[in-house]
Amino acid sequence: MGKVLFRKDYQPPVFRKVAFGTWKTASDPSVYAQVDVDVTQAKAFAEKYSAEHNVKITMTHLVARAITRCMISRPEINGMIRRGKISLREHVAIFFQVNAPGSGTDKVKGASLSGTTIHQAENLSTAEIARKLSKNASDIKQNKDEAFNQSMKMIGALPWRWVRPFLLFTTWVIYELNLDLSFLGFPKDPFGSVMVTNIGGMGIDIAWAPLCPYTRVPLLLTIGAVKDRVVAIDGKVEIRPIMSIGVTFDHRLIDGVHAAQMSAEFKKCFAEPETYLS
Repeated sequence: MGKVLFRKDYQPPVFRKVAFGTWKTASDPSVYAQVDVDVTQAKAFAEKYSAEHNVKITMTHLVARAITRCMISRPEINGMIRRGKISLREHVAIFFQVNAPGSGTDKVKGASLSGTTIHQAENLSTAEIARKLSKNASDIKQNKDEAFNQSMKMIGALPWRWVRPFLLFTTWVIYELNLDLSFLGFPKDPFGSVMVTNIGGMGIDIAWAPLCPYTRVPLLLTIGAVKDRVVAIDGKVEIRPIMSIGVTFDHRLIDGVHAAQMSAEFKKCFAEPETYLS
């Protein structure tokens, strides 16, 4: 777990080199999309699965399992831009946004946004993902995550104008040099393959989040609230629970063909959760 494992057998197509030469950083090539998912079957599955495995399963966990399957089926998108080219990961790592408690004067302003990464998600069931996320999030919220606390103290001590250079330098060391900085309080591979954040819990139907250059993450999903909508099913009007997901991706690594294929795979997971989301 000390280093990110990269595949050595991947040769990107010429179009990827063109895309890479077109945009300098992840702040330039962001593409935004929306995926509306019928969660009728998934809601029933989550309730049954939760009882069977004695763990609360939410749409966040199901989205994590579904996007993991998508990345397994399309391994060429599970990578990052490093050392002037595309490097593919050997494993899927999912970064979840977590609300962390404030400290000092921050307590007056409320919690701050942090996150935790679940590594090798392709080897985990939905129940295992849920348990790991619950444990990691609880540690952060209760100030038990020593690595997180140490890194936050270090960043908090920096002057504002030094934060961006510090973050860029740190991620350069972690990803470009592929070095383990856990001894300084920075988690191993801190941002993973894809970022997932649930905005539905705040009552937001849909939103799109920007890619953050220093994370090197090419794909970000924002999970909106599940709402009943009128939809056409086999020529008939029905009311179904629909979850809208905002998708942001790095066009240097992912294109429209990938997005369309992933959307189809993603929706299939929610249409047949017993088969694909267990």
